Amino acid sequence: MNGDQARFVDKRVIISGASKGIGRATAIRFGQEGARVALMSRTKKDLEEVAAIIAANGGESLVVPADVGQEDQVEAAVRAAAEKWGGLDIVVSNAGIEVPFEDTRVDQLELSVWQRVISTNLTGQFLTCKHGIRQLLESGGGVVVMVGSPCGIRGFCFNEHAYSASKGAILSLMQVMAADYAKDGIRVNACIPGFIDTPMNAHVMSDPDLLEHWCSAIPMQRPGTAEETAAVILFLASDEASYVLGSAYTVDGGQLVV
Repeated sequence: MNGDQARFVDKRVIISGASKGIGRATAIRFGQEGARVALMSRTKKDLEEVAAIIAANGGESLVVPADVGQEDQVEAAVRAAAEKWGGLDIVVSNAGIEVPFEDTRVDQLELSVWQRVISTNLTGQFLTCKHGIRQLLESGGGVVVMVGSPCGIRGFCFNEHAYSASKGAILSLMQVMAADYAKDGIRVNACIPGFIDTPMNAHVMSDPDLLEHWCSAIPMQRPGTAEETAAVILFLASDEASYVLGSAYTVDGGQLVV
C-alpha cells in the first residue's frame, strides 16, 4: 500500500449490500486502502467470498449477514462491527433491489411488490443510517454515504414506480440528515450511480438491443463500472471531501444532463 492508497488506514467501515455489484467493489477498494470493513447483506456465502478477496489483498473484514429491512438484524450487525473495532467511522448505505418485471405503473402495482421494494431500498437505508449514525455519534463523528439512483431525480425509469419513489426518498432523507448531523461532526452525502454493469442490470447487459437502447441515452455511450462508482463513494468518505455536505454526486456518464 503506497501513500496514495492509504486514505483509510485504521478507519472502521460498514457497507450494506456488500456482496455484489457496487457494494462489493466498494468493500474491496476500502480494504485495499487500509480500512477495516464490515460486510453486510443477506447472503453469507457471497460475503465470505468478498472477505476472502480483502484478506488476499492484506486487508481486514468482518462478515455480518443481515436483511436491511429487519431492524433487529441491522442493529445486531452494526453492533457486532462496532464491538469488534471499538466503534465506526464510515457508514455506506448501499443495499437496494430492482424488480423490473413486477414493479410497474401505480394503477397496476401490487402492494406486495411496493412493500418489498420500499422495505429494502428505503427502510433498509433508514435502518442502516439509524444504527450506523448511533455508532458515529459514539465515536465523535464520521461519514455517511448513501447510494441512490438518477430515477430518484428524474422520472425516466418508466414502469418502475416503486423503485423510483424509493430512490427519490433517499435523497430527501440524505439532505435532512446532512443538515441535522453536521453539528455532530457527521457528513452525509449521496452517490448517484446511473446505468452500471452490475448483476442488477444483467437482464440489460445480456440483451444487445436493449443494451444499445440504454447506452444511446447516455452521452458517454456506455455503462459505468462498479469500480468507477466505488471511486466516488470513497472520495465522499475521505478527508478530501471534508467540505462536501448534503450533495448528490452523479456517476452516470452524463445521463442526467441530457
